Amino acid sequence: MKLSDFQLVMFDLDGTLVDSALDLHIALNLSLEEAGYPLVSLDDCRLWVGNGAEVLVNRALQQTLDVSGSHFDLHRVLELFYKHYSEVNGQHSELYEGTLALLAQLKEAGCFVAIVTNKPEAPARVLIDQKGLVVDMLVGGDTTQERKPNPLPLQHCMAHFGVSEDASVLVGDSINDFQAAHRAGVKVVGVSYGYNHGLPIDARNLDAFVDSLSELS
Repeated sequence: MKLSDFQLVMFDLDGTLVDSALDLHIALNLSLEEAGYPLVSLDDCRLWVGNGAEVLVNRALQQTLDVSGSHFDLHRVLELFYKHYSEVNGQHSELYEGTLALLAQLKEAGCFVAIVTNKPEAPARVLIDQKGLVVDMLVGGDTTQERKPNPLPLQHCMAHFGVSEDASVLVGDSINDFQAAHRAGVKVVGVSYGYNHGLPIDARNLDAFVDSLSELS
């Protein structure tokens, strides 16, 4: 699939353009430690990424505590997570191979390029600015009333640019991305790396499936 054939190319952020798991893991463990809860592994953290900070923190607490007999303060740990993540956001994140070259190529071809992420807009903006990702629009997890896998963020993006479904495509790494794309009626490209909650990706439901963004340039 040639992405430059589309008028609008939308990308997920974490796990698609940027490997941000180490930042999230550090912030999560700092928060858990400060609140007096057990720490979690990086591998487990990678499995929990993709549905927003609240789900990440909740999964960590449920995994490490006997939730049937224990009470945990999700709100407190979540507040600590936001604090610590703002301090480490981008410090240990790395761009995936081919990211900058592909974005530059799409811009040169005259495509609209957007990032549609479940990460809140403010920290997402910090991350993309730190990593030099030049895009036309950022849709964060708090930009619209719904997040992926709801199609609303993608529909919001298409409406902004006045681009139809058949001229739009989403590139992502998880079931949230794929379901959002299908529900929005746009083409979808899956990447084999990233964060899909430890689940295998069924490439039969995708329009293309790649091991590297370089394959799309």
